[in-house]
Amino acid sequence: MGPFEILWLAVTLFFIMISLARGYLRELGVTTMIFVSLFVITEFGVKYLPRLLHKGYDLFNANLALRTEQHWIAISLSLFLIFVVFASYAGFNTFAFRGKPLTGFAGFVIAVLVGLLNGYLVSGTLWWLQEINAYPVVDLGVLVLPLTTPAEFMAHYLPQYLVPSMFWAVMVMVMLILRVRR
Repeated sequence: MGPFEILWLAVTLFFIMISLARGYLRELGVTTMIFVSLFVITEFGVKYLPRLLHKGYDLFNANLALRTEQHWIAISLSLFLIFVVFASYAGFNTFAFRGKPLTGFAGFVIAVLVGLLNGYLVSGTLWWLQEINAYPVVDLGVLVLPLTTPAEFMAHYLPQYLVPSMFWAVMVMVMLILRVRR
């Protein structure tokens, strides 16, 4: 496979295209659900999932190797994020913001920015989950380490490194207030 940053950029571009097709009002609903999942992952997932894994392995009198734990954490939390994002898009009546969308260039720019934000949050979180778990995808042959110089630079700007976990909870409240205001 190619460099990790190429995959990151491809996922981000994919979200921008989806935002342009669906419109930014519907995408803001997805953004809200992404904020919810980021709060759950950063505040609870990375703290309590390792404890649950150890208790589960202890229940069966098995040893949990560090690399196995890293695989479980990265896979479980990545699948949780992907499930939330998929569920946010699935169905006809999804969680969306109300109002009349802007048309023309202004609507286009807002849709691109919202898609960029969603792509950055999803791909950045998936990358972060790999990074904090010592890149378990290397064992699957999906990635070859070391990271390229641009990837190492980009890794410093993943969402979880820029803002604290409580920020996601605050953003959920802000988005919900914006969603229900008249």
